Amino acid sequence: MRVLLFTRYPRPGAAKTRLGAVVGMDRAAALQTAFIRDELRMLRALGARVTVCCEPSTPTGEYRALFGPHHDYAEQRGSGFGERMLSALHDALEAGEPGAVLIGSDLPDLPAEHIEKAFAALGQAPLSLGPTPDGGFHLLGLTVPLPADVFAGVSWGGPQVLARTLDNCRRLGLAPILLDAWPDVDTVEDLADYARRNRDEDTQTMACIRRFNLVPDAWKS
Repeated sequence: MRVLLFTRYPRPGAAKTRLGAVVGMDRAAALQTAFIRDELRMLRALGARVTVCCEPSTPTGEYRALFGPHHDYAEQRGSGFGERMLSALHDALEAGEPGAVLIGSDLPDLPAEHIEKAFAALGQAPLSLGPTPDGGFHLLGLTVPLPADVFAGVSWGGPQVLARTLDNCRRLGLAPILLDAWPDVDTVEDLADYARRNRDEDTQTMACIRRFNLVPDAWKS
């Protein structure tokens, strides 16, 4: 199974800025690094073939130096977020993958079962989507290329991302399978929710939270 991990380089001031506005930009960048490492650990344990899809203002070699040589790395291509996601997925299909799943870099405790269910769903439909509670989606799986206007009118980061995407799918005659919802970590409230779920876990993200004493009410007894 080919999983694409879509990310920007965790540079202070450019990564997780909504978190950074509260906890500080250096700490937000450290958190994103931890998020990605936890996701990569989960994907390695699952046996997935991983491509880290890198925002191109930072050379892919810097991503490789930070996250290790055991994954593939590719630059994101396209003029907008939706176009870049579709380009990455279409590239995987053109390379011979029967299906590919794309996830973001803000899902530090995404269960491996969500990836497995996404690929299982692709055996029944050419498109699968994993919602987030805030109205977006955390996962996009494909077995066939999608038309570019599947994301027409989508305001990325807003509360109608999933709804508008589903409207476009209906208009285009597509019937995606919706998977279980899972929260991403964008805000300090999301971080506190993560810490409550994982207070006893040995993860890179929890280690970072403990080191900086972030959201202590969520995990300290």
